[in-house]
Amino acid sequence: MKRTIVLVTLLTLLIAAGNRTMAQQAKFGHVDYTAIAQSTPDWAAAEAELKQFSDELTAEGEALQNELKIKYEEYQQKQSTYSEAVAKLKQQEIQEMYQRLQKFSTDAEQAVAEKQDQLLEPIRVKVLAAIKEVAKENKYTYVFDVSTQLFNSESDDLTDKVKAKLGVQ
Repeated sequence: MKRTIVLVTLLTLLIAAGNRTMAQQAKFGHVDYTAIAQSTPDWAAAEAELKQFSDELTAEGEALQNELKIKYEEYQQKQSTYSEAVAKLKQQEIQEMYQRLQKFSTDAEQAVAEKQDQLLEPIRVKVLAAIKEVAKENKYTYVFDVSTQLFNSESDDLTDKVKAKLGVQ
C-alpha cells in the first residue's frame, strides 16, 4: 500500500514536471491575416476584378428593374382601357418580371460570393503557406489570427515576418 502511494505520488510529480517543461517550450504567435492578405499585389487585382464583375451584374439588375418600372407605369396608365382578361394578363406579366428580378438578384449575390471565393482562394493558400513557414522557421507551436484572439500578452506578432516572407509591406 505504501509502495503504491509512493509510486502514484512519484508518477504525479513526473507528469506535472513534464507538463511544466512542455508549457515552457510552447511558443505562441499571432498574425493579422487580413492585413497580410490585403498587402499582396494579388489582392488589388482580385478586388478590381470582383468590382468589375459586381458592377456588370448591378447594371443588368438595374436594366431589369427599369424594364419592370416601365411596364408597371404603362399598366397603371392604360389600366382603365384594358378588359378584365387583358388586365389579368398584364398583371401576370408584371408579376413574372418581378419574380425574374428577384431571382436575378439572388443569383447575382451568389455569383459574386462564388467569384470572391474563386479570386481569394489562391491568396489564402499563399498567405497560409507563408504563415506555416514562418512558424516552423521560428519554432512557434501555435499561431493565431488577431481576429480570433481576446487576449495576447504572451504571444509574438509575426505579421511583419510573414509579409517579409511574401515580399510585401
